Amino acid sequence: MRHRALMSLVSGGCLLLSGLTGCEGLQRKFTRKPKHPQSPPTPVIQFLDYSKAMTPLDRYRKHALMFDYWNDALLEALQSPPLNPKRYRRASTEALGELETLKGLVSDELAARLAPLIEERVQLDRQLQGATFSANRAGAVRRALEAQTREFEQGFYWRDVEDQLKATDARAD
Repeated sequence: MRHRALMSLVSGGCLLLSGLTGCEGLQRKFTRKPKHPQSPPTPVIQFLDYSKAMTPLDRYRKHALMFDYWNDALLEALQSPPLNPKRYRRASTEALGELETLKGLVSDELAARLAPLIEERVQLDRQLQGATFSANRAGAVRRALEAQTREFEQGFYWRDVEDQLKATDARAD
């Protein structure tokens, strides 16, 4: 019996000692809190301009890739059975914008060759943006876009126009 009483006394003492010294809640209870909360630190924001590091070829390749992306998205939007007007209108607008940007990056001679392609794309864009565009005309527009895509890839691939690019200007793309 003595042994049991001694064990319970020792274990009770250990519990009391660990409760008073090791309990985080008790330590937090007796720690002073600041009267005014500290403001969060302000981050240091330093923007770097990477547009100056782009060569004319890099800039042309970037916009050519963006044109390919939006053109593929437009073709896919016209192929999917329930036509989504919001999807094909946005893709058409973005693809046309990239084509016009590409026209500004090339020499005048190459820009003149690209102009009829852009004019045709503007007409297709008007059809797509119109409220009367229907799924019946989607096939014809898609075929015209595919022909235009082939023409662009044959005549305006970045390796073919590498020596006909304008010099770097101060624009940021």
